[in-house]
Amino acid sequence: MSDLTFELDKLSAGNLQLLQAYSLRATALKAALEEYDGWVERIDDLEELDSEVLTQLHGQLIALGHLKFEISGRNVGLRYQLSPRGKQALDREQQKAA
Repeated sequence: MSDLTFELDKLSAGNLQLLQAYSLRATALKAALEEYDGWVERIDDLEELDSEVLTQLHGQLIALGHLKFEISGRNVGLRYQLSPRGKQALDREQQKAA
């Protein structure tokens, strides 16, 4: 792993909290919906993080390649999913915590 890759993989507590929230929501949707397509509606509310901070965190995670997004029309708007890189980052954090 190069030094640049290592630097890009350093995520803030807020970044990790948002990735975890998307991961949990995706897991719940997959269990609840027969035809789940892997996408989750934008998370606009997380405990202890205001909407401006959430907007910044979304942008950071997209720029770092940890979060993918798509525009899905007027009724739904933006939808998100963890990228493989985002899943790896969460896995690394869970391994550190264990």
